[in-house]
Amino acid sequence: MADLNEDLKILSQVRVLKGVSDAGLKQMLGIARERKFSPGQEIIQEGETGNSMFIIKQGEVTISMAITLPLSERDREKVLVHLGTGSNFGEVAFVFGQEQRSATVSARSEVALWEVSSMDFEKVIGENLKDGLLIFKNIAQIVSGRLKKANQDVAKLTTVLSVVLSKVERGK
Repeated sequence: MADLNEDLKILSQVRVLKGVSDAGLKQMLGIARERKFSPGQEIIQEGETGNSMFIIKQGEVTISMAITLPLSERDREKVLVHLGTGSNFGEVAFVFGQEQRSATVSARSEVALWEVSSMDFEKVIGENLKDGLLIFKNIAQIVSGRLKKANQDVAKLTTVLSVVLSKVERGK
C-alpha cells in the first residue's frame, strides 16, 4: 500500500496528469508498464515510430536531437533538456499514434519509467471521459508551450543570422 501511495503522489505531480482524479491516477497506474534503464541506455530513438508516452518514476533522462550538419564528429547531437522524476515525454506520439519520435531519449542515471500506450489509454477514456479529456487538454498546453518557445528560438536565430549576414555583406 505504501508503494501505491508513493506512486500516486508522484503521478499527482506530473504536469500531464494535473487535476486528474485519484480514480483516474489509479487507472493510469493500471495500464502503465514499468520499465527500467541503466545510465547511457537509449529509451527511444529519434526517427523511430512509437505510440506511447513515458512518465519518469525515478531518475533522470537526457533528450537530444541529431544535428543535420555537424561541425565535428563530437557535435553530432544537441542536448535539448534533462528531465527528472515526475516529468513526462513522448506525448506527441501518444496523441497521434504511430508517430515518428522527434528526439532521442537516454537514461542519464538509473531510471524507472511508466510507459502508457495510446491504445491502452483509449480504454481508460471509454471508462473515464472527464479525466481523459483533462489529460488531452494538459498535453495540448504542454505542446503549445513548447511550440511558443520554438518560435521564440527561431526568431532569435533568424536575428543572429541576419546580423552575421549583414556584416559579411559589408565586408565584401
